[in-house]
Order: sequence, then structure tokens, then C-alpha cells
Amino acid sequence: MEFTLFGKNIILKKEWKTAVAATWVIGLMAHAYRFFNFLPIWDSMFNFQGVGDTFYLGRWGLHYAGLLSSKFDLPWVNGMLSLCYISLTMILIVELFEMNDTLLIVLTAGVFVSFPTVVASFAYMYTADPYMLAFLLATASVYLVWRFPKLGIFPAMVCLCFSMATYQAYVGTAVILILLLIVKQYAFERLHFMEAVRRDWKYPVMLAGGAVLYFLAQKIFMARLNYELSSYQGVNAMGMMSFGEYKQALKRSVLQFLELLGVKDGFDRQIYTEIHFLLLGLFAALSLYFVIKKQLYHKPLELAASVIAVCLLPVGAFLINFTSPYVTYHTLMEMGVCFFYLLMLLLLQQLNGKERVERFLRGCGIAAVCLLLYHNVVNSNIAYYHLNLSYHKSYAIAANILDRMENLSEFGSVTTKVAIIGDYDAETMDLPALKPDIVGISSQSFLNVPYHYVSLWNYCFGVQTCVATGEELEAVRASEEFYNMPLYPAKESVRYFEAREYNGSYVDSMIVIRMPE
Repeated sequence: MEFTLFGKNIILKKEWKTAVAATWVIGLMAHAYRFFNFLPIWDSMFNFQGVGDTFYLGRWGLHYAGLLSSKFDLPWVNGMLSLCYISLTMILIVELFEMNDTLLIVLTAGVFVSFPTVVASFAYMYTADPYMLAFLLATASVYLVWRFPKLGIFPAMVCLCFSMATYQAYVGTAVILILLLIVKQYAFERLHFMEAVRRDWKYPVMLAGGAVLYFLAQKIFMARLNYELSSYQGVNAMGMMSFGEYKQALKRSVLQFLELLGVKDGFDRQIYTEIHFLLLGLFAALSLYFVIKKQLYHKPLELAASVIAVCLLPVGAFLINFTSPYVTYHTLMEMGVCFFYLLMLLLLQQLNGKERVERFLRGCGIAAVCLLLYHNVVNSNIAYYHLNLSYHKSYAIAANILDRMENLSEFGSVTTKVAIIGDYDAETMDLPALKPDIVGISSQSFLNVPYHYVSLWNYCFGVQTCVATGEELEAVRASEEFYNMPLYPAKESVRYFEAREYNGSYVDSMIVIRMPE
């Protein structure tokens, strides 16, 4: 298929169409449950409207990326845009690594679109499409330098800058892609070491330039909007660290890499772990076979560079660990780990299948990745099943408490102030935990703080209430009346407290709900 855009003929390659179709088909198999259901989480209570603007976390681009969808938490619209961005990313990856095997392209798109980081992003659906745009822009930054060696570095810096401004963790994606391109050049294309160095010097310059642009723009936004960076995840402490801190960052990165692969604690007889032990074994066998077949040991410098690039994959995947000692990685930040599967698929692409051992290795590799893909699709649906349980529990608890409050004659006529003290988990017994653990996914109630109740009552019940202040909560908590109240869901766990002085502090009239603590 061919069409004209801005006076240039654009040919839609078969490989592009395969990548897009696979992304959408497998993406819907994995995530349709999420796209066509309202499954809020605790953070959604703060973001019924908006995309979770977090200028104070250095994500000044998140607001602008979110404008491409809407100001609302719209599962299908945000999900559709997310799949569009992932589709475009897959096209760039197919081009970067010159993939032409239809089955391997399908598997590449499948493992990316069903990866736990995507599931975690869809848990925070109101901000999912900006995060997937950050993924696309980080990939585009490397693609532009690769595709346009002379002038591509400048738009690449802008792409990386905006990717970091949307979600800083995706800078690791750019680093991982560069490491894989190094492996491609030395191991697959058999470039001479110095020839590759002369070609690749632009990549670190692009990374540095994009980072400088990001920090300069951040300074401008901070001054203009008069805000300071938060201490959350060490955002305000990013910079150079001590040698000891770098050692700890390296150790954390390797352990977190293995944890997401499910092999940190060894062979535990769970299907996710078993699949990854199989994949790691096949990866080792493929690498050894490839080195021997291509006689890469005759070019020790190039072989050493390839091995170092592979060993640095955990560093690239968890790059933010090396910018601040206070970073705690979670699933939303770990998209770089998915490129481990891409490397294995690229090794499979090098096998022509003419020899028996190659047919065996290729067959085993494809079967293992298919098994992983099937597990990821099922695991994604299980994750959304957990979210569905969480929403129904939270809705039922909020409805029950609201019903009890409305049965009090003082509610509405005297006060709409509410003090909810404690946390009611409503944990389901005998429900197996996800493997791997995915941030944002829980089957328990998401009503963790009083504002969650107030927000849910407002948006889903049309009842307006307000929350007691921190001082009022502490005064009520220390009172004898509160001490004698039974815990929710007991009958007297929802009571009216009249306005008066409690333990030396004057407290307005309010409805008090005592939860387990």
C-alpha cells in the first residue's frame, strides 16, 4: 500500500501492518476487560477529571500529553490512544532492527503490549495514554538518530526531553535500545569496532542533550509556576551519587531485573518462574550457538562490546536508580525489562533454520515466547478481575456507610462533615497473588483515606460531603466517646458527634465512622 504525505510517497510495509495488527489484536485480548469497564483504583479518586498533573515530580509534560485525549478518565479513549502509541512504537522497533519474520514480529508486538508495565499503566488509566506516548517518544529519539544520522539528533533530543517530562523512567527505554543496537552492529552486522564507534558517538550526545533540555525546561516551569520538586522517589535529589551509592544502585537494579522476570528467589514452581527459567536457558544456548557459528571469538573486541552491552541491560532498564539513592522502582517504571525478550527474538531471527540444531532452537524459542505471551494475556485479565473485585467492594462499603449516615437525622440538616478513622481492607481469602506483582493491582478496597469516600460519594452517588481536618480527627480519636465505639461494620460504628470541645480542642459537628486500625 502506498500514499502521499507532504509531497512524499509513503509505502506501508507488510511488516508495519503486521506489527500494528498484532498490537491491536493481542492488545484487545489482554486489555479489553479494562477498556470496556470502569475499574477505578485508589488514585482514580483524585483523578476523575484530569491526567494526574504532577509538575512537582518533574513531569511538566504530562499535562500537555494528556490534552491529546481528554480531561476525564475515559477507559476506551485512553486505551485506544495507548494502543495507537504502542503500535507506532512497534513499527519503529521493526525498522530499527530490520525485522522481516512475520511470526517474530507478531510475538514482539504481543510481548510488549501484554507486558506487566502496560498492565500497571492501564490500572492508572487516566494517565495511561501519556505514559505510552512517553514510550513512543523515547523510542523515536533513538530511531531518529539511527535513520537520519546527520540532522536527526536535534529532533531526537526534543523527543527524549518530552518523554522524560511525561515520565522520567522511559529514558531507560532509549538507553536499552542503544545497547541493543550495539549488539546488532557487532554481533549481527559484524561491523568493525572503530567503524561502529564513529557511527554511535551521536547516541550518548543525544542522551545528554535530551537530559539537558529536560532540566532546563524544568527550571523554567518551576520558576514560572512557583513550585518546588517533591522528595517523592528522590526527584529533588537527582544528580551525582557516591561510589557506594552507585554500587547499591547496581545491586538493586540486578535484583529488580530478576524479580520482574520471576527468578529472583530461584525456581518456585510457578508457571511464570518456570517460563523464565526456560527462556534464560534458551537465551544462553542461543547466544553460545551464535558466537560459535559466527566465529565471533575471532573478533574479541567486538565480542566483548556485545557482552558488555548485554550485561548492561539491567542498568539501562533501571537507569533512574543511578540518579538518586531514594528511588524505589515499581512496575510502572520497568518497561525496559521487556527488551530482554526482544533480544531473544532478534537472536531467533538470525537462525535460518537450515540445520537441525537451528530448527530445534528456533522451535523451542518460539514455543517458550508463545507460552509467555499466553501467560501474560491471561495474567492481564486476572489483574483486571482483581480490580473489578476491588471496585465492587469499595462501592458496597461506600454505599453501606452512606446509607447509615443518611439514616441519622443530623446528616444534611446539621452537618455534612465526615471523619473516617481507620482502614477497612475487605480482603478476599484464598485469592492467589499475581506473579509478578503489579503496582496498582489489588483486590482489596481502595478506600484508604477519607477523601476516597468523599470523592466516590460525590461522583458515583451525587452526595456532597466534606472531610474533617487533621486536628479534628486527632481530637475525636483521643475522646472517650470514640474509644467506646465498636469497629465497622458493627451497628454503632457510624455515629453523630455534636459540636463541642473534645480533649481541649473545639470540634465542629460531624459524622464519625470508626474503622479497624
